[in-house]
Amino acid sequence: MSLLLAYAARELDVQEEAESLGITCYVPRKVDMIRQGKRRRPDPVITAAWPRYIFAEVTLEQWHWLKDIKGFRSVTWVPEKEAVKVRRQANAIERAFAQRMAQIEAGERVAEYVPGDLMQIVSGEFAGQVAAFTRMVERADELFPRIKAEMEMFRRAVKVDLDPLDVRKAG
Repeated sequence: MSLLLAYAARELDVQEEAESLGITCYVPRKVDMIRQGKRRRPDPVITAAWPRYIFAEVTLEQWHWLKDIKGFRSVTWVPEKEAVKVRRQANAIERAFAQRMAQIEAGERVAEYVPGDLMQIVSGEFAGQVAAFTRMVERADELFPRIKAEMEMFRRAVKVDLDPLDVRKAG
């Protein structure tokens, strides 16, 4: 197995071009939900799980074809013992990717909450805190939906307004 190094954010392009030359490649992928532009909801964006790395089965006759691929930087040979570990980890990442894509295709864009569900706040002014979901608010005059929640502050229940991208289900 060989480890190909590509320029940043060009992994999938290099993989596609190498496969068109008959070189077997794989790039472990991940999917992130990112809000783009002025859209109300985030869209799935597919990127490489290991930035800049492409794993390939390259023969000695094929390696010189790689230098003509746009975005390709260098190649390193990987010992078979290490290759087995890499394949195992890459397969686990691909299974997680396939499972997440199935959830997205089934209609899950933003996590669905039931009133009372606990949410972990991962970014924003309340990062690291836990809040209880109250409701999702979508107003015509606002660009993005908001989450109304309650959290305990100074031993009192306080109502907070959160961005759906700032929270994850706790648990």
